[in-house]
Amino acid sequence: MKALALGVIALAGCGLIPVSAPAPEPSVKAVQILAGGGYEEAYVMRRFADGRLLVGLKDGSVWFLDPKVNCPWCWTYVDQRVYVKLEKLSATILNPEGDTAEFWNGGRMENW
Repeated sequence: MKALALGVIALAGCGLIPVSAPAPEPSVKAVQILAGGGYEEAYVMRRFADGRLLVGLKDGSVWFLDPKVNCPWCWTYVDQRVYVKLEKLSATILNPEGDTAEFWNGGRMENW
């Protein structure tokens, strides 16, 4: 009985060990879209309850994006790599699987 209790405690404790997984590589579909140009590597810093995003670029800038329609997968990419194409009024987010979502470009966040 004692061994069983120790086994349960050991297994429960293993869930506390931090494990980092490498970022997924872009799929064939994503690579084809990226080949069209205009996309930058970024990561989703935060997703708000109304669907708006804060996206960080490699240069340290943070952009505020407002969804044109609901993005069903954006919340799963918080703190993960995505690709973003920023235009004057709109933006497109591309995940590594090749799915895209359209946003309004709310501009650069100066004091994030």
